[in-house]
Amino acid sequence: MVRQQMLIRPGDAVLDDAKKFIDEFYASIEKFGSAEHLNRWSEIKTQIEESDGYIMKTEELKYGATVAWRNAPRCPGRIQWKKLQVFDSRHVGTAQGMFEAMCTHLQYATNGGILRSAITVFPPRQKGRCDFRVWNSTMIGYACYKQPDGTLLGDPFNLELTQAAQKLGWAGKGTRQDILPLIVQAGDGEAHFFDIPEDLVLQVPLRHPKYEKFTDLGYKWFALPGVSCLKLDCGGLEFSAIPFSGWYSDSEIGSRDLGDKHRFNLAPVMAGIMGLNTETNESNWRDLAVSELVVAVAHSFREAKITIVDHQTACETFIEHFKSEHEERGGCPTDWVWVNPPGSFTTPVYHQEVLFYWIKPLYDYQDQPWKTYNFGKHFRGTLEKREIDYLKRFRHMARAALFAQRMFMKAYANRTKAMILYATETGKSLGFAKQLAHVFSKAFKPEVMCMKDYDVAKMEFQDLILVVASTFGSGDPPDNGEKFYKSLKKRFVEQGNTPNIASDKPARLAARIQAQEGERNMRGPLVKLPSQRFEDPAQIVKSSDWLINVRFSCFALGSTVYKDYCAFGKALDALLGSLGAERIHRLECGDEMSGQEKTFKKWANDTFQAACEAFHIKLPTKAVVTIGTESVQEPVQSNMKLVSADASEGPHFTEYFSKSLGREVLPLKVTYNEVIAGSREAGPCTVQIRLSWQDLCLNNPVSFEPGDHLGILSENADEMVSKVIQKLNPIPSLEQTHRLMIQKEMLTIAGPRKEWVCYENLPPATVFDWFKKFLDITTPPTQSLLYDLATYATDPKEKEGLDMLSQDVGRYEQWKHSKWPTVLSFLEEFSLLSIPAEALIIKLPLMKPRFYSISSCLLSSPTCVDLTVGAVKFITEDGSSRNGLCSMYLNQATIGTTVNAFFRSEPRFHLPENPTVPIIMVGPGTGIAPFRSFWMHRAELMKVFSKGARKQLLCLGHCAPDIHKFGQHLGAAIFYGGYRTQELDLYREEKWKYHNMGAIELAATAYSREVVIEREFVQHKMMIDANARRIYELLDSHGGHIYVCGDFYMANDVKSVVVSIFQEYGNINADEAASAVENLINSGRYHEDIFGITVGARKTHLEYKRKARLMKDNAV
Repeated sequence: MVRQQMLIRPGDAVLDDAKKFIDEFYASIEKFGSAEHLNRWSEIKTQIEESDGYIMKTEELKYGATVAWRNAPRCPGRIQWKKLQVFDSRHVGTAQGMFEAMCTHLQYATNGGILRSAITVFPPRQKGRCDFRVWNSTMIGYACYKQPDGTLLGDPFNLELTQAAQKLGWAGKGTRQDILPLIVQAGDGEAHFFDIPEDLVLQVPLRHPKYEKFTDLGYKWFALPGVSCLKLDCGGLEFSAIPFSGWYSDSEIGSRDLGDKHRFNLAPVMAGIMGLNTETNESNWRDLAVSELVVAVAHSFREAKITIVDHQTACETFIEHFKSEHEERGGCPTDWVWVNPPGSFTTPVYHQEVLFYWIKPLYDYQDQPWKTYNFGKHFRGTLEKREIDYLKRFRHMARAALFAQRMFMKAYANRTKAMILYATETGKSLGFAKQLAHVFSKAFKPEVMCMKDYDVAKMEFQDLILVVASTFGSGDPPDNGEKFYKSLKKRFVEQGNTPNIASDKPARLAARIQAQEGERNMRGPLVKLPSQRFEDPAQIVKSSDWLINVRFSCFALGSTVYKDYCAFGKALDALLGSLGAERIHRLECGDEMSGQEKTFKKWANDTFQAACEAFHIKLPTKAVVTIGTESVQEPVQSNMKLVSADASEGPHFTEYFSKSLGREVLPLKVTYNEVIAGSREAGPCTVQIRLSWQDLCLNNPVSFEPGDHLGILSENADEMVSKVIQKLNPIPSLEQTHRLMIQKEMLTIAGPRKEWVCYENLPPATVFDWFKKFLDITTPPTQSLLYDLATYATDPKEKEGLDMLSQDVGRYEQWKHSKWPTVLSFLEEFSLLSIPAEALIIKLPLMKPRFYSISSCLLSSPTCVDLTVGAVKFITEDGSSRNGLCSMYLNQATIGTTVNAFFRSEPRFHLPENPTVPIIMVGPGTGIAPFRSFWMHRAELMKVFSKGARKQLLCLGHCAPDIHKFGQHLGAAIFYGGYRTQELDLYREEKWKYHNMGAIELAATAYSREVVIEREFVQHKMMIDANARRIYELLDSHGGHIYVCGDFYMANDVKSVVVSIFQEYGNINADEAASAVENLINSGRYHEDIFGITVGARKTHLEYKRKARLMKDNAV
């Protein structure tokens, strides 16, 4: 055997091509000259200098393969170059692996007859090893046998390949249309043949709509044309095995494959059926016969519903592509002989002047490998028929057994990557994203990533994207989803869509796209399934096709108490669909108020099944994980354990929080904590708490603006933690530092194996610290947790009760909202549970940061921050007392206590850049918090302006206004607050102080429970004639901004009041007034900072829903 290896390019040549390619790639994703671009080029240069080659990244390979199709001068179907599915099989190292990868390719591309273009790329040419090669010119082809009389039976085009296969030991059936085996060579140079499984070869019986005698001939043709003898020359690297498939044009089969003399030569046969005179060319019998062969092919494929394109349409779409390429790139390399179909004098291509040239990346031709291969031991000469039959039967059985044995591993050998993107404020979406990764790990390669860390420019190179997104506030993206959202909106506009959406909030954008695309595309069952995508390959994509090869599904989290329910998730679903991505499963919305977890689990199950179907992943029964209502779970007890660790292994908790949250967490000290309304002893109260960083050595100076938030990492009460730990069996040591270990299944070529790894969600610590600082033990247990813990029930009645709660949503919701159980009260209610520490620790969710509006100004207090915190206390329906976790933690914090916290910018609630712009502030109760920072900031500006101190102005840094642009005065500022009584009026003296200074023009306060004053709410104050006129004047005539901070019910009422003010004082109708307020929102002049859902709000909302259902039932 000759271990043939082609000449390897010298490093200088590779370097030159690599530089051009990598520059082109980064220019295509709009990152040319970026730090990422320069670093990548430095990395490539180093690799080339060391080895005359480099490892191309997957997204680079996908880009190169698609552009090579775009550059292919002999392909008339290039208009669909962006739709090419690239299978990266560079990890494959054996002939068996090559065969399995090609089977995956065939299955995907055939797609039940709705063909999809695809390419599989095997390892590139490399020094010291033989080339990877596919011997077949086409992935599927018919054999050709030379008969004793010298005639040929089969397709003469494949005569030499058939003889080469026979030398390797293959023995066909000897019929007219035997399917050839796949013959491949891996890096060891050994050629191996593999029979293609019959179910992967889709063949079309050929019938003529008019001539039945042709149908009686019994000819057929394979549906998928796959060119497998080319190489990909890309970025200086040469990939010598790149099977590629697309779809047929009718003339390609009818004229060339069936009609040509050196192929099946059916033109004379067809002419005889038609009764044509074949003795003279004057009858044009060959042209007429070939035309009818084309008719038969087109008719047969369309009757069988197999993708095919007629040559006229193919030429028309090529001309469209040709013109587009000239406009975009200034040229289109074209080989006129190849792009013109037979009989092309009637097509527009025939008269088109073209220029033939090659540009890289490109698909190039190679020598036929069997011509230089030394068959040696493979060649057996002439064998007896009995021996041939025996070998044939043995090989079929052996290969079938091997193929069946490897079917399970095949699903893992060339796994599709599933990118799971999440955006969250509280951590709920992250938890769901991790559960989703657990589900998809059974058949895909999942990767969980926060949207803020994801590079949108590379999204077009993903195969599958799964989105889990929460909606924050009044329909806004979470902080870590804002950049991602803006990037997608920018792409949406760049792809030629609605240009005036830059200021659109998610709810409005989703509505716009939904109106454009129609209800079915947004909420239909399964939108643009793979079986629908390439129904007509000649169709030009008019809409955006940037993500044409990406498949996706979205799960949106939200609460139905908000008007813009799940707005962010809906907007992402709409954007991805409009940018060309293929929705494999419809958007699902999970309601925080009811059944969110159950909805997620059903979506996860359905999406997993849809993804497996879309990517043709079939797993044996043993390998398929049932993902039902209760199946999205963490490891069971036998797969987890506590391991003793040295106390020094535990990190500083602040450092750990910084790393896990991706933010700079600071250990702030409590320097002030006083009650400003109510009483700590008598009941709920409001406190002003001050946190200082004066004694800290900071890496970066603290920076925040009025309107920003402080995220607090609270701690559970020591008493509750101790009681929970006492309920565990056995009770763990409280002083010993532990690591939590879990057993994970790792997949290798030898099969799955298990190994112990550290649980990544918790650092080494004592069990007490885990429960105190990390685990959420105050939020009601979820149905999933109840289901898992039911396995530890020792009492049948308790197990029955847990099973019912975990599976009946109605009973669970009633139990949750009537008792609002903590983990402790749950363990007390089900007191006979025997739960090991590691089982409860791994099942409990982590505590989420709680966010508070900052109530102070950095200009007046440069080393500390104030919070205004209303302590939450309430009594459940069964009479139990419950406390808010973070509010009580802060309420009870003593002077000197360390509080881990981080700053979060809230640009949607910042003051206008121009300080002369009027502002209206609405903040009843603790909603006053951010507005205290507003007027403190304004007071500091007034001091600077009054002194004319430019040096002081420079000290304000990014908070300083441009006095040359805006002047040295402040616009009007009006505040509307509301409290139950005057005694609860927060910062009452301060408000008058800042009013007298001129920082506040008006501070109007409503009291809803004051005995001597008429009961009123903040919206009533706003509707007083003088106040309403002033509000309208400031918003309509002076470009003012309005800020609303508080709960969602109040915010909705205030918005209705503003609409009414515009209607009355603007003398317009209700629809016009609503539109005017909507314009305020979209122009960034209507700001809302909405509190999270409180327990009272939950109960009220559920009561509304219950009454609505009763009214509906009664109406029926």
